[in-house]
Amino acid sequence: MAGIAHVLSIAKQALLAHQLAVDVASHNIANVDTPGYTRQALMIGANQSTPTGVGILGGGVRAESINRNYDRFIVQRLAAQQSQLSNIEAQKQSLKVVETIFNEAGDYGLNTVMNKFWQSWNDLANAPDILASRQSVAQSGELVNDQLHYMDSAVANAKYDISSNLDAAISDINSLSEQVARINKEINSTETDEHQANDLRDQRDQLVQNISKYLDVSYFESGNGQYSVLLSDGHPLVDGVEQWNLDWLNNSLQWLSVNSDGRALALDVGSGAGLGGKIGGWLEIRGKLDGNNPQNFLGRLNAMANSLIREVNQQFSQGVGMEPISDTLISQEVAPNTVHLASTVSTTYATQDIDAGAIRINDRPVGHIDGSAVVNGLAMGKAASAVDAINNAYAGVKARLTTQVAGPAVTPMVAGDNGNVVSFTVNGVAVNYTVTVPGDDNAATMAGNLVTAINNAITAYNTDPATAPDMTIQAVVGDGTNGGAFNSVILKNTNQGDESPIVVSGIDTTDATEVKIGLVDGAYNADSGHNTGEISIFSEKPFDVVAGTDDLWLDHLGMGGGLTADDAAGDGKFSYAYTDPGGISNALVGYYYADDLDTYNKDFNIWIYNSDKTLAVAAPVKVSIDRAWTLQDVADAINVAVTNTSGGPAWLSASVENNRLKLAPDANHSFAFGGDSTNFLQVAGINTFFTGHDASDIGISSDISNDLSKIAAGTVTADGEIFHGDNSNAILVSQIETNENVGFTGSSATTINDFYNSLVSEIGTDTRTANRDYEYNTLVQNQLQGLRDETSGVSLDEEMANLIMFQQAYTAAAKLISTSDEMLKSLLDSVRR
Repeated sequence: MAGIAHVLSIAKQALLAHQLAVDVASHNIANVDTPGYTRQALMIGANQSTPTGVGILGGGVRAESINRNYDRFIVQRLAAQQSQLSNIEAQKQSLKVVETIFNEAGDYGLNTVMNKFWQSWNDLANAPDILASRQSVAQSGELVNDQLHYMDSAVANAKYDISSNLDAAISDINSLSEQVARINKEINSTETDEHQANDLRDQRDQLVQNISKYLDVSYFESGNGQYSVLLSDGHPLVDGVEQWNLDWLNNSLQWLSVNSDGRALALDVGSGAGLGGKIGGWLEIRGKLDGNNPQNFLGRLNAMANSLIREVNQQFSQGVGMEPISDTLISQEVAPNTVHLASTVSTTYATQDIDAGAIRINDRPVGHIDGSAVVNGLAMGKAASAVDAINNAYAGVKARLTTQVAGPAVTPMVAGDNGNVVSFTVNGVAVNYTVTVPGDDNAATMAGNLVTAINNAITAYNTDPATAPDMTIQAVVGDGTNGGAFNSVILKNTNQGDESPIVVSGIDTTDATEVKIGLVDGAYNADSGHNTGEISIFSEKPFDVVAGTDDLWLDHLGMGGGLTADDAAGDGKFSYAYTDPGGISNALVGYYYADDLDTYNKDFNIWIYNSDKTLAVAAPVKVSIDRAWTLQDVADAINVAVTNTSGGPAWLSASVENNRLKLAPDANHSFAFGGDSTNFLQVAGINTFFTGHDASDIGISSDISNDLSKIAAGTVTADGEIFHGDNSNAILVSQIETNENVGFTGSSATTINDFYNSLVSEIGTDTRTANRDYEYNTLVQNQLQGLRDETSGVSLDEEMANLIMFQQAYTAAAKLISTSDEMLKSLLDSVRR
């Protein structure tokens, strides 16, 4: 009701409301520098009115709620932009470190030492008989080694630093996520439908902002006021009061959980820039420092070192030092005991493709594998596609087909063919078969007899002590399921994974008898139409294969469960080692540079000298290693070639010792190499300059370091002579610098210098791009922060103005009380009178 009491009530409510307004303004002023603080405002409204005889009388003012000046859209945009900015910042900082490793601005970069290396070979060509020139070659080679070792080590340190940052960041994320879940719980227990826990909400938003610095996350608020925070792939970090941890396992970010059975789960959530935040940025650069990927920074540095080693050694091995070799020579490279997995591609799934990335080998994704039609019972096309895809994955394994060729079905002979001789050769092995009718007038009998004749000829060749290596070809009769038509003649390599060509020649197409055998002259290489439908995978080390959660994709390639004793069926993965079926001792295919071997119809020459350095024989010993499968096959071929040339004495003996080739001349002889068209010397590390395969292990051959006279500056002449002043090979080595046809793993051919300079240029471009993107995203961040501050930031000027306004209102309310007091006093005084 109206009256003095009503005035007093209005004055009291006004005092309390504006006192509270002063408290809120004071809270804003006190938190002007608090990160993530959102300006609060007291919401006031008119109090309940009172009806009177003259109308509705207002009830004064009341404080309704304390609200945040909050724009959810801007805050979420700011979190996303913070993630983007942090991502670029992490890349920028990491690239600065990488840029210093590949810095070519001074006189100590790789370009400088490479120029000195090539110049030393030019100097050697000018003075091949001067010791100082040879010392310069060895020393400049060591400088190249040292620089590459430093760069490899520096990259390894950069990777380690990034890994340390990742460990710390993941620990921070787990802690921040835990705090968000805890605050969710506090908010749920504190808030009512009318009042929010503003400061707790600010703290939670700031925690989410801090998480977004590390990762790209999304979040939303549920009906009870709690946040759910999700990773970019949808895995939750926080859901209400529940929280999940992250970890860095097996070089990838893992989301950790526990399933309904109580078993721990660790799921891969990514490993690149797509994760956002600092972690995404660090992982993006860390991925470029992985030497297993030939497309990234370290991978390309390794590819450059690899090609340098290969090209120099390939040419160096063609030459000779100042004297023949009179002591034992042991190859620098090891022919390893090689893991070998052989599988037959399923004909059931032959026409079905396998998606890119469905299969991973050593954590490298295998590309798309095309399905194709079954041919005479074999999935040849799909096998060829699978081999290409595996090799293009650069997973540290080599995939091979097995060569097989089949003619059409033989044509039965007729009486007129009786007694005719069918003559041809298979890889140089003569096959002669006399047709017998009756008998060969039956196609099956004719095919079987011809197959027997071929195999007998090959067996006779292999048992001849004057021949080596063995001819590893077998003939079989086609049955419609083994790659050949019924009653056809099939020729195939007996070593699984042997892609050596099968060569048929000498078949007279004008001879009515010979054309009936179905075989056609030609050199048949392993391809989509000439293989056994098998895949062979070789590796120096055990390898891992992962293909989803079941064996479906593995079944496509004949690699489903049961390959090894430890291979559980149906789990979509397996590991394979040398001790598993198929392992090959001292296998040539296990050599790091095995792809460079070119043995068909080619050889390497060894000159043999007497103790007085005269020739033991007027021509070089020609060693053919066609179809050599192991290092022992090569040793046997050398020994046979030497004894065939000497007429019996073993002037030079070859053996395998600890998976290395050992060449030992007798006391009265020495030897030298006079050309190698097979590349075996380079592959095995015999008479070579460099050792190793990449930037981490490149070195100088101990044979060179111990005896500079063995630097192969010259070549053996056509007459077997060696001249100290010969510079022919040194000139050819120096010309490698300008060779535009040098091949590189995963890249097109160019010069070694251009390949490396393109890498340096790319790193510089990436660094500049990161700097530019950082500047741009900083501007965007500042703009969004400005928009956020316009709405939610504390302005001291505004708060001081509000304080004055609230103070004046408070004073006016107090004046109401004093006025009411005077009115009441006057009323009481009038009553006393």
